[in-house]
Amino acid sequence: MPTQNVNLTDELEAFVKKQVQGGFYNNASEVHRAALAAMARREEVRQARIERLKAEAQKGVDALDRGEFQVTESEEQLDALLDRSYEQALEVLGDRDSDRVA
Repeated sequence: MPTQNVNLTDELEAFVKKQVQGGFYNNASEVHRAALAAMARREEVRQARIERLKAEAQKGVDALDRGEFQVTESEEQLDALLDRSYEQALEVLGDRDSDRVA
């Protein structure tokens, strides 16, 4: 397994020691690996969210290209459109939540 030297702040060194002394990990290397694994998982989630956002944005662009949009001419019309969109989103999320419970 490759070795890397890492300089830690005093606070991080104390944290690592506390984790080992508390019995959460057998040694400092395990603490470091766990921290890096958590960072890697967070990065995977971040990348997945970015890809999802890009895909959803592309859906919007495609809908615009097909002429699927609604023009609003007043603040009241915009408020009504946003309210309907919000209600539709809640319905979709509610359906997804009920699928998870089943």
